[in-house]
Amino acid sequence: YPFQIYSIEDGLAQSQILALHQDSKGNLWMGTVGGGVSKFDGRTFTNFTAKEGLAQNNVSSITEDREGNLWFGTLKGISKFDGETFTNFTKEEGLSGNRVRAILEDREGNLWIGTDDGVSKFDGQAFTHFTKEEGLSDNTVYAILEDREGNMWFGTDGGVSKYDGQTFKNFTEEEGLSGNKVRAILEDPEGDLWFGTFGGGVSKLDGQTFTNFAEEEGLNDNAVYVILEGREGNLWFGTNGGVSKFDGQTFTHFTEEEGLNDNRVRA
Repeated sequence: YPFQIYSIEDGLAQSQILALHQDSKGNLWMGTVGGGVSKFDGRTFTNFTAKEGLAQNNVSSITEDREGNLWFGTLKGISKFDGETFTNFTKEEGLSGNRVRAILEDREGNLWIGTDDGVSKFDGQAFTHFTKEEGLSDNTVYAILEDREGNMWFGTDGGVSKYDGQTFKNFTEEEGLSGNKVRAILEDPEGDLWFGTFGGGVSKLDGQTFTNFAEEEGLNDNAVYVILEGREGNLWFGTNGGVSKFDGQTFTHFTEEEGLNDNRVRA
């Protein structure tokens, strides 16, 4: 089998993984369902839960800031980990919502936090909120990306929102998006944007028009949770039916039959 599988028996906190992140030191961090966070240094696992100070044990997003702090999005706020201690932020500290789905640090060092109650921008001191009232397409935000021009993109349950620092521009099925429930966003080297949707497959935006890829075009499954670009320029899509590799022309599939531990790939 081409896959190396790690499970609870090897020290992983929980077998259901919602988030993956490789830090600047090469460690892998895994956000789990109910088990907190697992750190893997290539040999052993170290687990962190609410007992160690994590806000909550369901961890759906992870990022590292420019100072080396790790941020974990949970269902009860966001946790900052400096390598020794956790600092937690919830609605009481100014976060727009406690159910955190996505985290991204922009080029200026601000953190953007996607929640079920809109987006919070954190400058290290205070939170600024963006919701449907400000122009966001929907308040449930699953994915965040900053493009090469500095625009912020938000994948929501109501389509995609582009924010240029002043105003929002929204894209939905009416504009050609394959599905309004957007779970993943990636910008490729050509500057094209790729959106993974729940039920509609994948949409590629070249700045003007959408090109859509679904099961009919060779995608494993139309529920897409994650998009990554490989070292050779191939795109990889994690779906409800396994992993699809796209070389720009054709799809190659990887499922449990090829050694994948589960066909539902969330991270």
